[in-house]
Amino acid sequence: MTIVPGTPAYRLFDTRVVRTRAISPTFVRVTLGSPSLRHFAPYGLDQRLKLILPHDVSHARARRQPWEGPFSGDVDGLSVAEWRAALASMPAGERHLARTYTTGRARPRECEVDIDFFIHHPAGPASTWASCAAVGDRMLVSGPDARANDRRHGIQWRPAEPPTAVLLLGDETAVPALTGIASSLGSGTRGVIVVEADDVDACPPIEQVPSEVAVHYVAREGRPPGETLAVAAESWAASDAPDARAAGTAFAAWIAAESSAVPRLRSLVAEAGIPRDLLHSQGYWNHGARGPRI
Repeated sequence: MTIVPGTPAYRLFDTRVVRTRAISPTFVRVTLGSPSLRHFAPYGLDQRLKLILPHDVSHARARRQPWEGPFSGDVDGLSVAEWRAALASMPAGERHLARTYTTGRARPRECEVDIDFFIHHPAGPASTWASCAAVGDRMLVSGPDARANDRRHGIQWRPAEPPTAVLLLGDETAVPALTGIASSLGSGTRGVIVVEADDVDACPPIEQVPSEVAVHYVAREGRPPGETLAVAAESWAASDAPDARAAGTAFAAWIAAESSAVPRLRSLVAEAGIPRDLLHSQGYWNHGARGPRI
């Protein structure tokens, strides 16, 4: 990809649904296509992007017809500042919805990108949209442009050096990001990935995991979000923290879960003697309030 000076690191891609597929009982994969996606940067990892949804996601006409207001015309290529200003200019009762998700597989040569949606219950706007998305439905995606060659935006996974030891904690909403991170690890990396879920059998598998990285799915069993992850973090601190400390800056920890649970999880790892600059964390959703990755 040729680097083009002045290209915004993030820009708007005006896409259409190419196909959808249920990849597990609780996940739907939506594949989006657009000629402009040839410029989409396939950075992987936990790359964030913004999805702009129609205001009424349950209305078929709203999904399939040109949108009203500032997004009714050609918006492909708008910078983040430009599309945010357009969104803010809309009346509150008509304003399109913005939600944050993780990039799935990006295929610039095919001008396609996958987004895996965890279907919340009760469903929020993004879950509702994904559950009934059909070929041809419009989706506006604010994502990375490869011509900017800027990996600083939207990626939380930034180890101090290629890690030889890891601790990755997340819930269902973090599965796409965990998959992206796991596939980037060297074959000799050792460590633990823990996924908390209401239904562990309904989570899609995390692929391309190094042989010495163990993956554990732990059931929430009616406990508040993050409680089961906290138990796992305490167990890790008692058994694996000494090896993590010995690895120094070659160790990296990453946490993504319900927002109010993240501070406790972060503290449990830090209290095990892990320097806070080796620990990356983020709240992916808010319990009882809004959908994932807001």
